[in-house]
Amino acid sequence: MVETVVALLLFLNGNMVEHVYKDSLKVCNESKKIAEQVVNPLNVTFVCKEVKAKTEIDSGSKQKKIVKVFDNNIFTGSGSGFFISDEGHLVTNYHVVNYCNINQVNYAGKTSKAKILAYDRMNDLALLETNIKPKDKFDIATQDAKLLDDIYVAGYPFGKAVSSSVKVTKGVVSALAGLQNNYALVQIDAAIQPGNSGGPIVNTNGDVIGVAVAKLDYKDALESYGTIPENTNFGIKSSILKNFTSANNIKNLNEAPKEITKDKVGEKILNATAYVGCYTSENKISALKTVETAFGQPKLAFDFVCYNDCKQRNSDSVCQQQCSLN
Repeated sequence: MVETVVALLLFLNGNMVEHVYKDSLKVCNESKKIAEQVVNPLNVTFVCKEVKAKTEIDSGSKQKKIVKVFDNNIFTGSGSGFFISDEGHLVTNYHVVNYCNINQVNYAGKTSKAKILAYDRMNDLALLETNIKPKDKFDIATQDAKLLDDIYVAGYPFGKAVSSSVKVTKGVVSALAGLQNNYALVQIDAAIQPGNSGGPIVNTNGDVIGVAVAKLDYKDALESYGTIPENTNFGIKSSILKNFTSANNIKNLNEAPKEITKDKVGEKILNATAYVGCYTSENKISALKTVETAFGQPKLAFDFVCYNDCKQRNSDSVCQQQCSLN
């Protein structure tokens, strides 16, 4: 019999090795807490979740048991992206979509699935294909930004926890290189937060001069320099982005930039920026704890205990907002 049931899922070194039927999420979370007290948390991960599964009644105990789990994707984080073609091609960071089984793009109140067409692991870029026909798109700046250029950063910091509207911060280009003289990056002082990753850095002409990618880690900076960094954030330069998109058959504008009003820049940001949601299979969740990237260790964007408690009373979208760790 296939039905939706509550399961306590056990993962050993990133692989699902057990799934146990539970009467409710409350009972499951109680069992989860007990289990976590008697195992090595570095190797084992427990997740409580409602899943689609094949079940049967055990002949000995007469209790229901799970034979096979069919549904194993759960929301694990989000980032930002922006359209660069009228056909719905979207740019974001590779680290936003790397661990996702399903990528969903929210745009203009609608949700669409996205397919990864290409990625550049070294420069942390990904090109997605969607069936969205955006109201507008961004052109990539014909030249890299200059020191002290005014810029805007657009995206969805903290996912949808604050609101589902795109957010914008303003600043300047504060250096023409990133950490350790990485000249593929540009440093900016406009604020970025978790969830901004993959969003456009836009100049006053409404062209993309970079892709938001990282901020200087507070803990590392405190250990290395003895102080907490302020307004030290980074983006991937437009020249790197242009090479990546051109190599993947996306036409880039080569005309001289045209001046537009601030209102028009705002409209372009509103109509060409999108939210990117990541849904990850359970057997990748444990692996996320131990994989190092160029920007540190990936962090789950979700409090699973909060989510499962919330789901007993609220919709999935409400729980995603309430339980986000971004």
